[in-house]
Amino acid sequence: MRDTERFIALTEREMEYLFRIIDSSTSITQRHQFFLWAQGDVQSLLPHVALVCILDEGSGESISIEKFSRTQLFEAQFADLCRPEGGIIFRLMSAWSAGKNQPLLLCPGKPHTTVYRHFATDLKRGNLERVAAHGMYDANGRTSSFFAFTQFSATLNERHAYFLELLMPHMHMALVRMLFHERHRKEGAVAGKHRKLITDRETEILRYVQSGKNNHEIGHLLNISPLTVKNHIQKILRKLDVNNRAHAVAKAMALKITL
Repeated sequence: MRDTERFIALTEREMEYLFRIIDSSTSITQRHQFFLWAQGDVQSLLPHVALVCILDEGSGESISIEKFSRTQLFEAQFADLCRPEGGIIFRLMSAWSAGKNQPLLLCPGKPHTTVYRHFATDLKRGNLERVAAHGMYDANGRTSSFFAFTQFSATLNERHAYFLELLMPHMHMALVRMLFHERHRKEGAVAGKHRKLITDRETEILRYVQSGKNNHEIGHLLNISPLTVKNHIQKILRKLDVNNRAHAVAKAMALKITL
């Protein structure tokens, strides 16, 4: 928990990062945009691997649970993490609420030992490593949204807690806008478009790109020439409306084409 009386001054670079994150968040309306934002600009202040988001709209509406990860997170593993009864994500949310809605940092060897010990076994089993979590709540104190950042590349400290506090309103609104736009598209039209967006061969090639293989390696695996692979990739870029291979993989993952 961050000491509210302790002043944390942002460096000039951190202020630049913060402005860029906030500014780019305002244009997010689609899932692949949220993915690129979370795995791009947000990384400058919160360097994580996987992000799990929960939105609870109340009034009898179902809870939305979303994942954004730059590594493959299998559906069975994700479902286990997010089980309503006993899943670690909902337990983290309960711990956050019990801690008076302050940023939750779980990191071995840090002062948060009591809370960390409570989750240590599950964190190790789920290969989650360090976790930083925070959320938003309404005027009645009910949780509206919750964001769990996992597998941090650095030891968590009070600056990360402060970054969470600064970014939460923007994380919340970006998630709300994304879900709003998804729900107000014509039913079935977008899903059908995504399924037919690229061919089976292009999907196969994109999976190899995702695993880090170059054109020659892909050509050898598929028994086609590197030039043919290059032509396929150019078609993929045009169809997904992206500029490079990394963005093609990111958008395909967000659209669940390659996973």
